[in-house]
Amino acid sequence: MKNQSLRGFLYLLSHPTDSNLFKIGMTRRHPSFRLREHNTQFDEACGNLVKETGVEWVLEKFIEVEDVFNAEHVFWKRPPLTELPYSYSDELLRIQPGTELDHGWIDDGFDAAEKVGARVDLSVPPMPKAKPKRGADWIKEQLKNTGIRPIKGYGNGITKVWFVCGEGHEFKISGYGLVGGYKLQRRPSCPICNPENYSNYELKTLETD
Repeated sequence: MKNQSLRGFLYLLSHPTDSNLFKIGMTRRHPSFRLREHNTQFDEACGNLVKETGVEWVLEKFIEVEDVFNAEHVFWKRPPLTELPYSYSDELLRIQPGTELDHGWIDDGFDAAEKVGARVDLSVPPMPKAKPKRGADWIKEQLKNTGIRPIKGYGNGITKVWFVCGEGHEFKISGYGLVGGYKLQRRPSCPICNPENYSNYELKTLETD
């Protein structure tokens, strides 16, 4: 007999302001409930983007699966993410049309998740998706050849620290926000020299010296 407690849904959300940005998640409730939460929980990545843009996420598709944990694992545990651990965030996925990580990659993942079924041995949990490494070394690597370097409070590279650009502008921002933020994988640039590369929300919370 199938374990009903494992059944649930894998869902895909899209954001009207960015055709390449998605949220893939799993839930044991109907995805419409999760959609409402994502659009109203402003302290989370999805809700923060809603707060910033005034535009809500849209439920693109969902599938019912026998084992939500197994299905989520099968979706994420595929190239190129297994080779490129910086291609996605813990919350949002930015695809790259023209590469392996495109719309087809998402569709293939949903097909695989729908077919995988439940684990035979429930005492063995599915392997979690790999966590992207975003410590100080990663931030430093992303800043190569940009003229930007950390100057004060540099620890793990994620919390807000002070940076200086090649023009001498000093500013305080999180390392993740500097190298991508919710516009994942944008090229790092000084928010004072290039404010057009940053959202109004990011500029509002920026500290300068």
